[in-house]
Amino acid sequence: MAGAVWQTLLALLGLYPGLCPSLPPAPRPRPPDPRADLDGVVSLAKALLSDTKAFLLQLRSRFPAEGEHKLDSLPSLSMSALELSNIQPPGALSRLSSDLQRYQRHLEWLRRSGPALRPLEAELGALHSRMERLLRRLDHLLSRLSLSRPNDPHPALPPPGSPWAAVQAAHAVLRGLHLHLDWASRALVLLRNRL
Repeated sequence: MAGAVWQTLLALLGLYPGLCPSLPPAPRPRPPDPRADLDGVVSLAKALLSDTKAFLLQLRSRFPAEGEHKLDSLPSLSMSALELSNIQPPGALSRLSSDLQRYQRHLEWLRRSGPALRPLEAELGALHSRMERLLRRLDHLLSRLSLSRPNDPHPALPPPGSPWAAVQAAHAVLRGLHLHLDWASRALVLLRNRL
């Protein structure tokens, strides 16, 4: 009977690692490495870049549009390739998230733009869902690194005035998204190497 009491007492002491010196303390789990999350973001950004490039080629073949088309509501690329060496994680990740949110709103807007782009609805939907996945991963990375999430107000986008205006807007959105994703892929790889 006395042996059972001692075994119970030792078992109870084992539950509290600091009380029983004979039992080694349980190893603490290592905090997850943000580089693994950043690798996921890089992978999604590169896949979205590839999809955007393919969709842009499809759009050009289906709806050729000469010249350069612009939308004032699109984010502007604020850094050049030469400035990539000076990039810092807090500002770059927050800015990238904000810009991608704006592009996501533009993709939603294109999906609702009318009959001109209806033949490309499946591709626009796939691009939009991949963008959502990238934004969720980026948001997760921002929270893991304890960085502020952008909360920029996005003004409502007016409907395109004509079917041709919708096509021109699609060219502008996809070309701008392609440039942003190309820059973002390069910047994310540099940031990953710095973490």
